[in-house]
Amino acid sequence: MSIELKVKVKSLAAESKIIRLEEHRAKTPEARASLHQHRVGVVRLAARNTLLAYGYLRGRSYRQLESTCERSPDWSAVEKMVMKYGPPAHNVSFEAWKESTCALRISAAG
Repeated sequence: MSIELKVKVKSLAAESKIIRLEEHRAKTPEARASLHQHRVGVVRLAARNTLLAYGYLRGRSYRQLESTCERSPDWSAVEKMVMKYGPPAHNVSFEAWKESTCALRISAAG
């Protein structure tokens, strides 16, 4: 497994912390909202996909990584990272691993 993926996980976590700090420093509500949306909409999803790829490559089951979820991950992004950053530490194919996903939680409001 590649150390680059571990660095990517850490850099996304640091990016989220930096954006949160800048949200609090933002002068206008528009700037604050824009930073918040970027942190929650872009950075959080990228971090989730990266952590799933990292966990797969380290031999973790999907259930160990996410016991519940509200929406499916971006599987194409996860698979792309898996292919880019190296072979897994186990013999489970990505497709079989992906099929073991959690049951989506149905919201009470839905």
